[in-house]
Amino acid sequence: MPKYTFKSAFATDFEYIPPKNGCLTVLYLHGFCSDCWGKKPETVKAFCLKNGVGLFRFDYAGHGSDRANFEKADFKIWKEQVLEVIDRLSGDLVCVGSSMGGWLALIAALERPERIKAVIGLAAAPNFVKLFAGLVTPEQKASLQNTGKLVFGTKDFSYTITQRFIDTAMAECLPEGENCWRINCPVHLIQGMKDDSLPWRFALAFAQALTSANVAVKLLKSSDHRLNDEAAVAELENSLAKLVNI
Repeated sequence: MPKYTFKSAFATDFEYIPPKNGCLTVLYLHGFCSDCWGKKPETVKAFCLKNGVGLFRFDYAGHGSDRANFEKADFKIWKEQVLEVIDRLSGDLVCVGSSMGGWLALIAALERPERIKAVIGLAAAPNFVKLFAGLVTPEQKASLQNTGKLVFGTKDFSYTITQRFIDTAMAECLPEGENCWRINCPVHLIQGMKDDSLPWRFALAFAQALTSANVAVKLLKSSDHRLNDEAAVAELENSLAKLVNI
């Protein structure tokens, strides 16, 4: 697998499939403590290959192929990597973001509105750094103060959280309220109602925060945060077909 060296000096695995016949490119953005090689990105790749759509996917610094450097990376670096990729690619883009990748996709749409033509959020988790603030135990707070990191778990996942991540992520949190995210491209939010990491009602609040008049929220009653079941995969494919305008 080829590696891309970013301006921040982190080097991670990536894959690029050029678009055909003037089609746009899908930028896949994975979740926190995940990578870009699982079932969801493979579903996106299969769709792109079938329809001549371009694809760019990569591991963030400290993730996947670069996981050994996790504690050296932070949210600001991941945001800068996403914007760097967008600026290096040519043509129009659709961002598909899973969990934290959904947050980064929304930031990309805010900061590069002329390039991002649509966003698909898969259990999109903007501002998720705030979610665990009220759940952290006194022991975990002590670990954070003493070591600069803690292990935080939900029924679905276990994460390592660093103070560096917290500080940089808090600085990038989006405002809260109706019509406060000035994103006017089409947005599809696919959300499982059995998600133990992100309450499904958050997706409704995210939809209200968008200024776009073209927002769809797809609530899947039997899906969890991973969105790897057949119903979730089918909705991802449906959203891709709708938003890439093939």
